[in-house]
Amino acid sequence: MGAAAYGEVAMRRSAWVVTVGLVACLALAGCGGSSSSTAPGESKHGVSDAASSADVPEEYTAIATDGANEKAAVAAVPEALKAGLEMRVGQPEPDIAGIDPTFTAYLVSAVTDNTAVLFEVHADGVAHPLYNVAAPADASNIMKQDASLNSGAALADPASDAEKAAASAAEAVMKTAFPGKTFTVKIMGYRFEYLKDGASVLRLEVNPDGGVISVG
Repeated sequence: MGAAAYGEVAMRRSAWVVTVGLVACLALAGCGGSSSSTAPGESKHGVSDAASSADVPEEYTAIATDGANEKAAVAAVPEALKAGLEMRVGQPEPDIAGIDPTFTAYLVSAVTDNTAVLFEVHADGVAHPLYNVAAPADASNIMKQDASLNSGAALADPASDAEKAAASAAEAVMKTAFPGKTFTVKIMGYRFEYLKDGASVLRLEVNPDGGVISVG
């Protein structure tokens, strides 16, 4: 598939996430590192290990990438970054030279009946409305949308302990917002931040298939 076609598919697949963004400790071992097989300060597949979390805001604290889905997302980063930057036609090139991306959040989809709610869950295990990290998610601030808007999204069943914890955090909010309802909770993406001096230079979000959800 050519770069233009790839970008078009990625854009279609992620349009619902971008729309929501505009209108708007995880129970894992090694929470301070991206992989138990790499030492602090080293990197694997170009993704940074968590060094000192005190040096960055809470939302940028690194999450371990020990699970199979997380490792697949890490491996997809180089190609996703290339495709994502091609989608930023006409925008300034971000200065990310020498910066390894840090895995900072799970993106979670929860669906009940015809309603979908999207969350982001960081290293502290707290569910927030997607693209609204200012406050924990609750029944008053979640953004409800028609479930058909994410019908084309690539989703994954929570597999690792960390993914299951993220899904549980989202489900707990859903139980208060939709009492008595049942939910389908899936992992819809993985967020990587290119950090410099405690701030994000570039954010890249990839779906479980390795495609680009958003970049910016």
